[in-house]
Amino acid sequence: MDNILKEGKAKGVSVRKVRVSYGAVHVIRELDFEIAPGEFIVLLGASGCGKSTLLSVIAGLRDVSGGQIWIGDENVTWHEPKDRDIGMVFQSYALYPQMTVRGNLSFGLRMTGADKAVIDRRVTEAAEILQLTALLERKPRQLSGGQRQRVAIGRALVRHAGVFLFDEPLSNLDAKLRTELRGELKRLHKQLGTTMIFVTHDQIEALTLADRIAVMEGGVIRQIGTPKEIYRHPQNRFVAGFIGSPSMNFFDGEVQVRGAEATFVGRGFELSLTGYKFATATPIPGKATLGLRPEHVGTRLTGQSLFHASSPIVSAEPMGAETLLWGRLGQDPLSIRVDTLQGFDEASHITFEIDPALVSLFDAQSGQRL
Repeated sequence: MDNILKEGKAKGVSVRKVRVSYGAVHVIRELDFEIAPGEFIVLLGASGCGKSTLLSVIAGLRDVSGGQIWIGDENVTWHEPKDRDIGMVFQSYALYPQMTVRGNLSFGLRMTGADKAVIDRRVTEAAEILQLTALLERKPRQLSGGQRQRVAIGRALVRHAGVFLFDEPLSNLDAKLRTELRGELKRLHKQLGTTMIFVTHDQIEALTLADRIAVMEGGVIRQIGTPKEIYRHPQNRFVAGFIGSPSMNFFDGEVQVRGAEATFVGRGFELSLTGYKFATATPIPGKATLGLRPEHVGTRLTGQSLFHASSPIVSAEPMGAETLLWGRLGQDPLSIRVDTLQGFDEASHITFEIDPALVSLFDAQSGQRL
């Protein structure tokens, strides 16, 4: 393990005005962003948003239509994958069924002509880190799904690459195994300090693993930031609606400014915006959309001078430790996430409060955060 730490040197990745097009179809639209050495960044988005294409471009498995890819201080845009100092883990395990775990881990190094002593040491170290030591003489058919994926990760790890790329490596696993592997990947990154780029459509994976998340839509990055920034301060309505489960509540209305006080006027309710941090120094009146996460609707009343309302409970959706209640705010539906032990699922009404500091406001036309 110590030797891996010493020999493997994390490298930064620079994506510079990268475009990928197929005729008139633009899969990636001139992306620009930087990944620091040792950073764990997650490319998050729905199917078809361009995240896997971007990973393939970084890996050298797909050509760019324009722009450059730099790894460390080297322009690798037209380098072969083997010359980019990367290790890659795919969605499918892609293990050789006739080889043992040891054989799968060592195969890439043997193909490069590495010294046998070096191969044995690296395989032993990777097996220790990934808890595969007792499985080295087994074949893939004798392993569980989680064990096979650890072998796939180990096969990349023994390369001592500057950058590791993961293309939805957990999507074929059941929920319990995904949770376990998430924890192992997070531990592995902390232990080795390597640069990792991870593609997923699962926001829980993104929020759990990432140092920063790049949320993608239609071949562009809609926001890049820490999990806390993405969750608490989405920069546009798309990100606000995509992140969070259950999804954010949205209410159409307008921002009205009277003197120094701003108010959101919705359909059948008015919410003072005192305490809300606007993106501009002075609130700008106009049509807007208010976003409110179900977990930010307060049901344990604080007695502070917040917005208070009550609503009949239209329906309740038990989710184990939590329950999703459906009520109304003014004339619009409102989802509220509560602790199941509070017993609201058996009540007919609920009284709640809203803290303006926890809401999000978006311009009705552009969708950008106000």
